[in-house]
Amino acid sequence: MENQSLAKTGREDLFFYTGPTSSHFSPILSGITYQSPFYEIRRPDGSFYVFEYVISGIGHVQHGNQNYIMQEGDAYILHDGQLHHYFSDKKDPWKKIWFNVNGSLVRHLLSDYGLDSVVKIPSFGNPGLLSEITRVMDNDPAHCGEELAILLHRHIQALSAFLGDQTTAHSPAQLMKSYIEQNLTRALSIEEIAGQVHLSRSRAIHLFRETFQTTPYQYYLTQKLQLAQTLLESTNLSIQEISERLGFTDYHHFSDAYKKWCGISPSGYRTNKNV
Repeated sequence: MENQSLAKTGREDLFFYTGPTSSHFSPILSGITYQSPFYEIRRPDGSFYVFEYVISGIGHVQHGNQNYIMQEGDAYILHDGQLHHYFSDKKDPWKKIWFNVNGSLVRHLLSDYGLDSVVKIPSFGNPGLLSEITRVMDNDPAHCGEELAILLHRHIQALSAFLGDQTTAHSPAQLMKSYIEQNLTRALSIEEIAGQVHLSRSRAIHLFRETFQTTPYQYYLTQKLQLAQTLLESTNLSIQEISERLGFTDYHHFSDAYKKWCGISPSGYRTNKNV
C-alpha cells in the first residue's frame, strides 16, 4: 500500500468545480464527509492542497512523517508534495467539511500568512468560510472561481490570525484588527474602527500601533491590496472592477496605492504574472 492511493469514503456531499483554471489558482472539489468508521484517504504524494475542518468526532492524520489526532473544532491544512493519509476514528468517526485546491496563489498565500509549515490549527472553531466555499460551488460550479479565491484568502487569513492572536483575542487592538479584516471590501474610516471599541481616534491609533507596529489605516490598506493581488492573479476581473469591488474611491486611487505598495501598477503586475 506504501505507493498506492487509497480512498474509502462512505457518504459524502461532493461539489465539483467546473470553471476555468490556471497554474495560479485551480479549485478542484469541496465536500462534507459524514460519520463512517471505514472512511480513509491515502495519497502517497499529494499533488494539491487540502483545507479541512472537523465538525464532530475524531480523525487521524498523517502528513509527511508527522501524525496528528483531529477532533471537533480543529482545522488543518495538508500541503502539496506530502503524504496525505487520514482516516476516521473507529469509535467516534468524524464529520468534516473540506476544500481541495491547487496553484501558486495558494502557496504564496500560505507563505505570506506564515502557514507554509503549519498543519493543525487546534480549536479553530470556525467552519464558516469552508461552508461558504461549498455553498458557492454548489450554486454555480462553472462561474465561482473569483469568489472562491476571495473566500480561500479570507480562510487562510483567519487561520493565521487565530494562531497569532489567541492570547489577545479580546483585546481592543485585536477587536479592531478583526473588524478591519471582516470589512476589507468597503471603505472604512478610523472613526468607525475606533467606534467598535469605544475609543477616541488618537487612542485607537496609538493602541493599534503599540500592538501591531502599524496604524489601523496602513493595516487596512495593506490587507486590501493583498486581496487585490489575489484577484489580479486568479480572476479575469478588470482593474476597474477590482477597484470597485474592494471599495476604492476610484480607479486612479487604487492604481496609485497598488503601485506604491507593490512597486508596479496593477496592470503591469498582471501582465508579468501571465508571461
